Amino acid sequence: MNTTMSTLRDRHQAVNESLSRWRARSAEDKRVVRRSVVVDRVVSSMAMENEPVSRAWVQQAKQTRA
Repeated sequence: MNTTMSTLRDRHQAVNESLSRWRARSAEDKRVVRRSVVVDRVVSSMAMENEPVSRAWVQQAKQTRA
C-alpha cells in the first residue's frame, strides 16, 4: 500500500472521528467551547499589542452567557 494513501486515509478517519465527537456534544457544551476560543483569540491579540489582560477578566469572559 502506498504510504501517502495510508496517511491520507488515517487523517480522513481522524477528521471523521473528531467531527462525530463534536456533533455528539450538547448545544450548551458547544457554546462554551466556541466562547472560550473567541476569548482566547482576544487575549492573544491583546498580548500581541502588549495590552494587559487579568486572569479575572478571562475567567469572567469565558463564563458570561451571550
